[in-house]
Amino acid sequence: MDPLLMVGAWATALIAIAGVLRIGWKAFVAAVEKVIEVSISRVWRDMDDIESRLDRLEITVGDLRRQVGKLQALLMAHVAEMTRRHD
Repeated sequence: MDPLLMVGAWATALIAIAGVLRIGWKAFVAAVEKVIEVSISRVWRDMDDIESRLDRLEITVGDLRRQVGKLQALLMAHVAEMTRRHD
C-alpha cells in the first residue's frame, strides 16, 4: 500500500474521530447546562416558596402576639378587679 495513501487515511480517520468527539462534547455541555439551569430554577422556586411561608408565619406570629397581649391585659384587669374586691 502506498505510504501517502495510508497517511491520508489515518488523517481522515483522526479528523472524523475529532469531529465526533466535538459533537459529543457539545451535546454533553448542553446537557450539563440544561441540568444546571433546571436545578437553579428549582432552587429559586423553592426559595420563593420558603419566603412566602415565612411571610405567612410572620403574620401569624404577629397575630398571636396581639392576642397574647390582649389576654394578658384581660388577665391583669381581672387580677386587679379580684384584688380590689378582696381589699
